[in-house]
Amino acid sequence: MGVRVPPALLMAKKAKGSHTVGLKCTVCGRFNYAIKKQRSNRKKMELRKYCKWCRKHTLHKEAKL
Repeated sequence: MGVRVPPALLMAKKAKGSHTVGLKCTVCGRFNYAIKKQRSNRKKMELRKYCKWCRKHTLHKEAKL
């Protein structure tokens, strides 16, 4: 049972060309980051980010929040 990261806080107007996606750790399967991504970019992101539960840098893949 992973902890879900809340969507990024939006200001007064919502961005028209982007949406919020989560980055999920491939080792433990938890959501650690919420990022904005352009809708025109169809490729799924894969980044090496720090996972606070694994306590090391791991591969994070894009997933829906």
